[in-house]
Amino acid sequence: MPTSSTTVKDSLTQAISVGAPLYNAGDAAGCLRTYVQTALDIVDGRRGTDGERAALRDAVQRVTETTSKDEGAWIMRRAFDSILSGAVAARERAAALAATPGASGDFDVLSFEQGLPTAPRWRILDDVIMGGMSQSNGFSYDPAERAAVFSGLVTTDGGGGFASLRSDEWGGFASLAAARGVRMMVRGDGRQYKLNAKTDADWDGVQYQMDFVAPTSWTQVELPFAAFKPTFRGRVVPNRPPLQGQPVRQLGLMVSKFTADGGVIGGFRSGPFRLGVRWIKGFV
Repeated sequence: MPTSSTTVKDSLTQAISVGAPLYNAGDAAGCLRTYVQTALDIVDGRRGTDGERAALRDAVQRVTETTSKDEGAWIMRRAFDSILSGAVAARERAAALAATPGASGDFDVLSFEQGLPTAPRWRILDDVIMGGMSQSNGFSYDPAERAAVFSGLVTTDGGGGFASLRSDEWGGFASLAAARGVRMMVRGDGRQYKLNAKTDADWDGVQYQMDFVAPTSWTQVELPFAAFKPTFRGRVVPNRPPLQGQPVRQLGLMVSKFTADGGVIGGFRSGPFRLGVRWIKGFV
């Protein structure tokens, strides 16, 4: 009986090639049956890693808790994607590293060096929601720099003063629960930016933020989770647990006239901004 993770990924890819057309044709129930049967075959056959089987078992259990075939199909698909993207493997490596006394090191979370990954998706969230006039372009890929680029115009006109983008919920960030923080390889314009992290799937609500300056040459920045501040709409929220040890579900980048603790950035200037990001890693 095959036991390699490659075989598991082949099985999941095959299931998606069958299930996705069924779903797109309106047969969510047929898609769900295909996905669940594939997951059970892998789990019962003890194929793949412990983490991969656990992800599939959890997804099947969650399916039993919903009556929606559509929702069930997406629960399974997200579990499949978390394995295919390497997110589950990264989570296992991070947990093993964190459990080793005295261990230290990095583990990959996202790399943009070969292009923009298919997951997670990134969405623009600018100050236009409150009447501002800032405008960001989301993530684009610069092949010359081998990096994702977050760029646009930030301005205080209209009473705003921020531009940002945020990922959808993505299982690949789950490995950060075992980390002490993140490192990023960045190149910017000398501006101060923020890395935002959310521990839930909501679009609004509390997010954790930390400021960093992006120099004009490629630089590795280290952002320890202990230094992230819980905020809501620009204000620090008291009595919240620290970010370290919590499941990270969304990440985002922001340029703003405000610091993470709500103060105004000295010397903030309206105008174009540009931040390149080659990779994001967790560290323990």
